[in-house]
Amino acid sequence: MPSSRSTLIITALVAGLVLPGCNLFERTTIENSAAVQFPGGDQDFEFWDALSKQSVVTNNDALHGLLLLADGSDDCETYECRYEAAVEKGWFEGSWGGMPAADASAKVGWMAVAGCRILEIDGGLTMRLFGDSPRYCSRELTFMRILPAVTENEALSGLEFTAYVDNIEDRQRFDVAVEARKKLQERQKELKREAEAKRISETLTPMNGNSVGGPEQSPGDEASPGTETPGSSPSEGSGTSP
Repeated sequence: MPSSRSTLIITALVAGLVLPGCNLFERTTIENSAAVQFPGGDQDFEFWDALSKQSVVTNNDALHGLLLLADGSDDCETYECRYEAAVEKGWFEGSWGGMPAADASAKVGWMAVAGCRILEIDGGLTMRLFGDSPRYCSRELTFMRILPAVTENEALSGLEFTAYVDNIEDRQRFDVAVEARKKLQERQKELKREAEAKRISETLTPMNGNSVGGPEQSPGDEASPGTETPGSSPSEGSGTSP
């Protein structure tokens, strides 16, 4: 039977492990966040500047920023509208869905799902089997160095979120460049095949073909003695005239 001293030590260790875990993912709230201060379509610069200085990015901030990234604009005037737009895009779904508080710190997980959807990332075998869940999307984007090494339940600072959006844009530009190079290489291969086919065709087909009847008789050729040319009639009275 453990002694009272051992019981106290075990209790202290369990408390040291459990209590931090309870507070580890507690959501920080910001009432007057960047999206609340600068929601307008002509206030993008002010929004990103204010967001980069925030200690955390809220759900309202993250939705506003990701909609700006995905659609080029955010026409919603309320948080509820932004959330519904995100649901339609598949950023929130399944058992981990449900509208989170607007002013609470956004979880990395759903932001990672949004990033995977925007970039059309299929991921590895696990993602293909289990879908683009918050956990697997977070891992995939961390592996691609688009997200910092954080878990799906953690939050990002405003500056980290700004860098995250920048990384998504960089990846989009990279994908466009890769696709353009593929098309250029395919076109070059096509032109090479066409040039090779033309060369082979010219080799097999003479420029000046002869007639089917055989080689033509040159003007200098003469009929052999005693030979009648076609169409000529035999001479009459081969002898001398009387």
